Amino acid sequence: MRSFKITLLSTTVIPAFIGAGIVVGGALSPASPAHAANTGTEQPTLLPVAKPKPRLIQLAQCKPCNPCAAKRACNPCNPCGAGGGAFSKKCVIPRLQAAGAKSPCNPCNPCAAKSPCNPCNPCAAKSCNPCNPCAAGPAVEISAAEAEAAYICLKSEMKKAYRKAGLRQVSGYTGWLRVNATAYQSATHGGRYVNNYANSHGNYRYKKFEKAGTLPFGSVLAKDSFAVRPYGKLGIGPLFIMEKMKKGFNKESGDWRYSMVMPNGKVAGMTKGKGMNMKFCAECHAGVAPEQDHIFLVPEDYRKKF
Repeated sequence: MRSFKITLLSTTVIPAFIGAGIVVGGALSPASPAHAANTGTEQPTLLPVAKPKPRLIQLAQCKPCNPCAAKRACNPCNPCGAGGGAFSKKCVIPRLQAAGAKSPCNPCNPCAAKSPCNPCNPCAAKSCNPCNPCAAGPAVEISAAEAEAAYICLKSEMKKAYRKAGLRQVSGYTGWLRVNATAYQSATHGGRYVNNYANSHGNYRYKKFEKAGTLPFGSVLAKDSFAVRPYGKLGIGPLFIMEKMKKGFNKESGDWRYSMVMPNGKVAGMTKGKGMNMKFCAECHAGVAPEQDHIFLVPEDYRKKF
């Protein structure tokens, strides 16, 4: 099984570890009389067996088209839970939406094509099943203008979602200094589109990029995110937080405390806190320490000019 870190970096939705689902619809099980007949061995019937009614049998855990199938808050198949965020009802990428309307594999037409991607089969290959929120959907590329328009549309939904976490250190973060000019796609955050904010304690350094040096105690960096799916759908991603603590807090992380807020407002983890200890974030950011104080910089093409 791949590590959580690798899974996070290679998916556009919140990473998930789930059991395989089973779909039975008209197929014969190995224990059926027909199967026994095919083996050439006659099987004695001790008791009369009622004919099974044809139906679709589906494990609740593998019921991706029903986002509230499982009650477990941490069930990765529940986009309303810690596994990921539901798609926005009002925000889309118009160009992709228009193209999707003409596609034979458009999930809005569930019986369109008889392909492995056919969404009529809820347990089809996860990578292409549009009904499965746990699927590792492809990273969809959009223009800078489309990304910014999408972010402007989603921002109010994102703030409402993250506010549920009750983390005072990122309260009102969208009013902080934003150092990127437009939302941009981040390979280190699963191909999601992200934005970088810094509070007043550290923004005067953070905006210097390579010349930022070491950020002072009290600096907080917030990176919100959203995912773009085929056919133009948009979904809220996690809010990634870095908070500079007092010297000696954690040598391995450069005294940064990492936190991650899921789209449902749940705090997935925090350095030296409950939930995940966020080691996968600390280990990744350690790759640019100490030269950049564990901070990944905004790509040059997307930086604001100060």
